[in-house]
Amino acid sequence: MKVCINQLRSSKNIAPVIFSKRLARELEKQKIKIVDRTQKHDILLAVVHDELINESKKKGSKIVQRLDGIYHYLDQDYNSMNKSIKKTYDESNSVIFQSEFSKKMIEKYFGDHRGNKFIIHNGVDENYFSKKRKNNKRIFLASAKWRPVKRLDSIVEGFKYADLNAELHILGEGAENKDGDKRIKYFGEVRNGEVPFYVNNSDFFIHLSYIESCPNSVVEALVGGLPVICTSNGGTSELVKGSGEIISEGEYNLEPYYSYCIPKVENKKVAQAINRLIINEKEYQFPRRDLFMSTCAENYIRVFEETLDKN
Repeated sequence: MKVCINQLRSSKNIAPVIFSKRLARELEKQKIKIVDRTQKHDILLAVVHDELINESKKKGSKIVQRLDGIYHYLDQDYNSMNKSIKKTYDESNSVIFQSEFSKKMIEKYFGDHRGNKFIIHNGVDENYFSKKRKNNKRIFLASAKWRPVKRLDSIVEGFKYADLNAELHILGEGAENKDGDKRIKYFGEVRNGEVPFYVNNSDFFIHLSYIESCPNSVVEALVGGLPVICTSNGGTSELVKGSGEIISEGEYNLEPYYSYCIPKVENKKVAQAINRLIINEKEYQFPRRDLFMSTCAENYIRVFEETLDKN
């Protein structure tokens, strides 16, 4: 089988590109030939959207779209921003949603897909991480930015409210220490190859980003053996399941909203989750083989095969 993945040539350090390159490496390990668009291919994997679908169709290719979420902020022209994604959705033979939440949201805005539908969580190479060292002090890790949707303020304020003999390490572009708390260390944006170092040297992961479908950082943390704190909204809780603490909050109604109106997570709730995490540390479910990239690639191959057989 020959597969073309449309995001492979991109140099952007964004989640769809990072995932595409990880998936391509694992597909090749599993004897799938990855080719560029100029070559004949059986499957075009259109990550998010693709403007050149007809070129692949002329080569006899079937189209599989991989979808995370869609634009839905009222402070954006989300209808025009979703136009290309919707066009790819309508023209694809199969669609892969990254979570149940992703499927629910996209079908609300785009309608029911005419072809095959699948849900596959992201994956990461299980060999990416080594056995973690034992820390003299507990280390909590977070990957976020000072953007309302990432709710980094809720992470920092909740950690401080817990008042622990611990450190909070934060990765993310533009993140910096605003109040000089020495227990909180900001490392800024790091290269993908540096992520294992921070995961290997941490004990827990906190991710309070609002209504994300399937964040790579949470998959990395779980595959790296870190129990995770998240909230009940979005697709993140589907990833965490029995491998962390899920903070209950009001259910998102799937309606468009202003990005500056995203609710904060109460400090007390974050602190309570942190304390439960420490108490229950040895009871969480690991290893998470369902999130290994080898498992993810096997699921993608199954989708490709079913798409070719059915269409």
